[in-house]
Amino acid sequence: MRESFLHFIWQFQKFNNASLTTHDGQQIQVYAIGNYNTDAGPDFLNAKLLIGDITWYGHVELHLRSSDWNRHHHQQDEAYNNVVLHVVWEHDAEVQLANGQVLPVLELQDRIKPELLKKCNQLIKSPEKIPCADQFGQVKDIDKISMLEQVGVMRLKQKSEYILHLLNKNNGNWEETTYQLLAKNFGFKTNEEPLLKLSQSLSHKVIVKHVEKIDQIEALIFGIAGFLHVDGDAYGSALKKEFSYLSKKYRLQDLTLLKAEWKFLRLRPGNFPTVRLAQFSSFLSKNVKCFDQFIHFRDGKELQNMFDFEVSNYWQQHYDFGKLRKRPTKNIGKASIDLILINSVAPLLAAYAQYTDEGSYMDKAVELLQTVKAENNFISKEWNDLGLKAKDAFDSQAMIGLRKEFCLKKKCLSCKIGVSLING
Repeated sequence: MRESFLHFIWQFQKFNNASLTTHDGQQIQVYAIGNYNTDAGPDFLNAKLLIGDITWYGHVELHLRSSDWNRHHHQQDEAYNNVVLHVVWEHDAEVQLANGQVLPVLELQDRIKPELLKKCNQLIKSPEKIPCADQFGQVKDIDKISMLEQVGVMRLKQKSEYILHLLNKNNGNWEETTYQLLAKNFGFKTNEEPLLKLSQSLSHKVIVKHVEKIDQIEALIFGIAGFLHVDGDAYGSALKKEFSYLSKKYRLQDLTLLKAEWKFLRLRPGNFPTVRLAQFSSFLSKNVKCFDQFIHFRDGKELQNMFDFEVSNYWQQHYDFGKLRKRPTKNIGKASIDLILINSVAPLLAAYAQYTDEGSYMDKAVELLQTVKAENNFISKEWNDLGLKAKDAFDSQAMIGLRKEFCLKKKCLSCKIGVSLING
């Protein structure tokens, strides 16, 4: 038995409400269940109830046992003084509000059909990573689509929280924040942490001063990354000499990363961190200030043009210092561009929507994801095997969020798909 089961029961009034009374015999009539609260405080806010001969406007709190009220220290919290009804599975103790008033209790354990509890347990206790997998075909398409839309926006908001945290650390500087976000995502998960660390050590303001000279940008980036500590080939030595001068000028000597922080193992040469650093350097040389472009782009083509750059001549031929590529490569791949749009640009728009309280930017984030090809990974394959196919990146992102935030956490009773199966 989970408390979420009681939330479901109260939200959908899935109990026998004939002759409804409090534990001490007062008649109850529910006019409005209240609004489900996902933040701190009582579970359902602003309910309207008739208890005895008095109509109450206030909150409803739910617990498995009445004694949980005291165990959670609600009796000391004035935020719970407006609770007008305590809904519990089992009433085992009389409890009071912070002001000393005894709290009316509605006990539900004898008012719920056993088959309803059985259906809930079947989902929540399922060993499958997607608990409803064996029943998924019974769910109406409209419920699946509706849940994907909800989770897709929720995932954008979750990603925007990280960006707003970065923004706060950067004292409200959107350009610096965008630069760090891009750096992190040019690491493509495997090397995202050292690239983020690099961008936080090497200020965007320094990069701006050298935008016209790609060799100086590369000297700064490869130098801070820790790849210029030993003599390499002629180009590496030239970058080392340039970095020696620039690091003294900007006092960067103590900010360099260790080469050991970068991961090469099990990566193809085209995905080596040296290649990603070269691509990031070339992107910056073309788009040194890109926050405004990301926020105010007119169409997808305008965004794609930002990534229409060539890496420097040296990195077209090499994947590491002194190591030649088998086939020369000039550009970043389409799949990599899509990942940056998914993980940098769309979340940046969502964060700006939160920051400005302007919903049009969230709409723009959703629309951007709907123009990007759906991701192809083990999660999208899991859903595809169940008959749910992603049309675009918004859908594939929603599928990741649905699996991570609902399925793996067994939050079936907060999911429209789970609720439809239990109600069916």
